[in-house]
Amino acid sequence: MAFLWHFTALELNDKVLVTGTTLKNETRIDKYPKSIFGNAWNVLSSYRKKAYKNKTITIETDDQTYTVKTSKKGYFFKLLPEKTIEDFTVFDSDHQELPVNQYHPHYFKKSESPVEVISDIDDTVIHSHTASALKRIFSILFKRPKKRKKVLFTNALLDFFNESKYRIFYLSKSESNLFGLITAIFRYNEVPVGPLFLTPYQRFKTLFKPKKGKHKLNFLNCIISNQHDKKFILIGDDTQKDMDIYTEIANLYKSQILKIYIRQTSFFMSQVQKEKWQTLKSTGIDCMYFQDGDDYDVEVQNLIENYKEIK
Repeated sequence: MAFLWHFTALELNDKVLVTGTTLKNETRIDKYPKSIFGNAWNVLSSYRKKAYKNKTITIETDDQTYTVKTSKKGYFFKLLPEKTIEDFTVFDSDHQELPVNQYHPHYFKKSESPVEVISDIDDTVIHSHTASALKRIFSILFKRPKKRKKVLFTNALLDFFNESKYRIFYLSKSESNLFGLITAIFRYNEVPVGPLFLTPYQRFKTLFKPKKGKHKLNFLNCIISNQHDKKFILIGDDTQKDMDIYTEIANLYKSQILKIYIRQTSFFMSQVQKEKWQTLKSTGIDCMYFQDGDDYDVEVQNLIENYKEIK
């Protein structure tokens, strides 16, 4: 029997994106470890689960039935030709019902706001040390969710966007194995809720591999291209490939990108980072390269002053 480990249904203009990960056996998604060793055990256990791979799952609405095949990693991704599917049921290949049992919300309705926000997570919303594989793995294994710290500047922006009724999407290279951990970190840090898109399920050794395909670019293309009436604000950092990806997106959807924020994660910018930043700015999109110590109240005030113009 399959188990829905991570499920998201997102309303776009005339379609609903359904995506997530299925595993072979039921397991607890969200655990609150009492010690750092308990945290490490929970994380390591998430890499030992077996994917429900190359199987057909069925999504039934009131009047339609849709099928989608999982990948070898138990991952699925499909755009359904519906404006809404709030009442639906998911079945595995044996037609056993798969309930959506997760603390993080799984259904996200279309927003009336003209502006939406897409943000990276690691080192953009939460301090994750992605520039160093060893530091990142140490944080994942030995820092419990309540000990993980948020990036204050980014979260001040997200709080403002949330209060302004902008829909916020979270797009991360972190694998879906960490779904429970990430959502627990979000709750402890009171990060505004939004759809969470992660890299398909992985084995533990992939923690040491920086390359995970075009996951971010694919989701960005899907979200933006299926919402021509929306403007977007993008938030990322300079430790991975956010600047490269956002440059490509800015060139593809220039009329839809309002602003791009990039967090500077180290005291000094490398020559490579400087070159990527100049390339990003050459798109003509309004960009801000911010540091942790920057005054976010000033930036929020600037956004408030421009809110009427945006709206």
